[in-house]
Amino acid sequence: MATASTVATAAKSSHFAAKPRSAAHARLFEAATVPDSIDDDVSTVVEYPETEEARSAYVSPQTKRPVTEFQYRVYDACRQVPRGSYTTYKAISDYLGSGPRAVGTALSKNPFCPLPIPCHRVLTTDCYIGGFSGDTKSKIFWKKAKLEKEGLEFGDKGFVAPSMQQLRFFNSFK
Repeated sequence: MATASTVATAAKSSHFAAKPRSAAHARLFEAATVPDSIDDDVSTVVEYPETEEARSAYVSPQTKRPVTEFQYRVYDACRQVPRGSYTTYKAISDYLGSGPRAVGTALSKNPFCPLPIPCHRVLTTDCYIGGFSGDTKSKIFWKKAKLEKEGLEFGDKGFVAPSMQQLRFFNSFK
């Protein structure tokens, strides 16, 4: 569980300043199709290459390509988000000096989920569930189920419950 020292609040971050709820995101959620089965696994740990040698030799089973240096930087940042908390594509991109879409693209190819790289803990800046595994139509329900299993609550349009938005937001990357 996140502690006060690891989770930013609105007083410490301008991340949420003047961010209205996105009507487009609400429409995406309404148009999404609930799949027949929900994968809410948040306990399976996949081996993660720690050394430079292991990283350069690793080939993703999803893409059949080596994981790039940028992808590892994104995964290393994502790995820091504690269970029960969330971060945003923007928070990671600000930390890395990149763009939110580049972070989203890297996470959509994450071969190390659900753990040690919990990409399901990364949401949009307006606290919308966002995509999962590159899908915005049905797998978002997997992402939502994983986050609910870890203690986050959502409203009926796919946004983190207002009472949890600032309390559970993580951006203390190292």
